[in-house]
Amino acid sequence: MNGSDYKSTTLTEFLENMGDPKVYLKDWHFQNQFGTSVYKLHPFFSRDFVNCEKWTTEKSKNPFGDDYRFNRKPTLKFCYRTKFHADVVSSYSWSANICGRKKWFMMPPGNEHFFKCNFSESGFVEDIRDFPNLFEQAEVVTFIQEPGEIVFVPSNWYHQVHNLADTISINHNWMNSTNLHIVHKFLNQRKHDVKHELRDCLDSFQKNEFDEKVEELLFIDARLNISKFLQLCELVKESRSKSQHEYLCKVHSSDIWQCMLSPDCYSSISSICSCSTSFCSKCSSFIEQLEFSTMFTEDQLSKLYDCATTSERLPNEFADGEKDFKKLIQYGEYFKACQSSYSTDYIQKAADLNEEEKVQLKNIVTQKLVEASGKDDINWNVNIVIGNSHVAKSLRPIITIKMPTNEGETFEFDIDSFAQFRQQLASAVLAVNPQE
Repeated sequence: MNGSDYKSTTLTEFLENMGDPKVYLKDWHFQNQFGTSVYKLHPFFSRDFVNCEKWTTEKSKNPFGDDYRFNRKPTLKFCYRTKFHADVVSSYSWSANICGRKKWFMMPPGNEHFFKCNFSESGFVEDIRDFPNLFEQAEVVTFIQEPGEIVFVPSNWYHQVHNLADTISINHNWMNSTNLHIVHKFLNQRKHDVKHELRDCLDSFQKNEFDEKVEELLFIDARLNISKFLQLCELVKESRSKSQHEYLCKVHSSDIWQCMLSPDCYSSISSICSCSTSFCSKCSSFIEQLEFSTMFTEDQLSKLYDCATTSERLPNEFADGEKDFKKLIQYGEYFKACQSSYSTDYIQKAADLNEEEKVQLKNIVTQKLVEASGKDDINWNVNIVIGNSHVAKSLRPIITIKMPTNEGETFEFDIDSFAQFRQQLASAVLAVNPQE
């Protein structure tokens, strides 16, 4: 690659031209050619939803669409430096030096604002070395990476890297359960940015067409979009639900998050295996169980809906340390609101729910409303009476509705209240049967 000029090449041809500082080997389809067993990952980096799961070798299932996704492996960098940047889609990254030395400049999230500018496409200076007077304020960390060393870069840590000699390194961008929420936040923000850029074209599309175009452009820009991200989450959830090993604590039983939060349980957890340089099958199963325990299952949400919309009490053992009662109360309130309005609008408009939560909760509500619609039709008896005894007090028409129950309950509404009731009733019909 020379500037913006890309071409396919052989490794031999690249090595012959490696003296050109503008040449950079990128997008080598290494995994397609050689598989994933050529090198073994350090256990700290092996819990990787992007590169190290069974679906990452199956193109038909892989949400990223290809073997290099948005990561680089391996990468040859000769006399090379990166611009000041944070890694793609707020992912983690690691870089292992096979040979050569690198100089790194890194800083905690938020401190990158010291290096903002108006004269570059990225909005940041390209080389922070030109501003050494800002290093102390920005808490810049500087160090040399030697051969055989691995550098881990957390999500949203801006950094800049310079090769001090000809270098060969292996690099991954990756994510797992510990930073999925950060990636999702990034994608939502970038999706908002794409919509903003396309605002002038909004009238040229139907809503579904516009949403599809936004997703398409988001994927081109970030190599990931919301729908593919949710597909990844579903793959993780499906895989973890089939874990063969279940860790049981003597104190907390299967309440694994409470066990993880208890220092008294550390020795018991560590005793499940004796591995030190890689994860054994018991270690992997334990982590998969831990990852899956952070997710509500469909059965749990269905039970929560039933309890939230009736007087039935939720079992005490339903929640654990991760799925705390605040989250249960939050979901329960949305379920009650949706049930009373026969609509999923409350969930769709919720600012405190992320996209995967909305999808999961809306599916449960829709299912429950469909089940409710299958019951016997209600014969409404509505009488609008003008001039009854209430008129003297309110001077407004009163609407009386007799409910089709054994008790024959009667409710009275004024005109404004009845209008609101009609609107809710119409929303309920449309939610249950959009064809009406």
